[in-house]
Amino acid sequence: MTLGFGIKVILEVAVILLITYGIFNEDKLIAFEDELAPVLRFCFHKYILKDVKKTNKTPVSHQQKSVRQKATFKVISGKQPTHNVNREVA
Repeated sequence: MTLGFGIKVILEVAVILLITYGIFNEDKLIAFEDELAPVLRFCFHKYILKDVKKTNKTPVSHQQKSVRQKATFKVISGKQPTHNVNREVA
């Protein structure tokens, strides 16, 4: 057994134990999530949005989302699309 495989097995066992603990102590986990949400929100606004306000640019995640939405057009029929503006898309 190599060192990498041993570490992988240990991490998998730890994940299974954490999931089992979360199932049995669901109330404590929900309370922890409720306490953690404002902290994460504060850190996001302080550290992530601070750079956006200084540079007056949109965050990278919003730029990637708009690029992804534009790139989703696919030609299903295999034919080259015509550049007719009046054509309806079904």
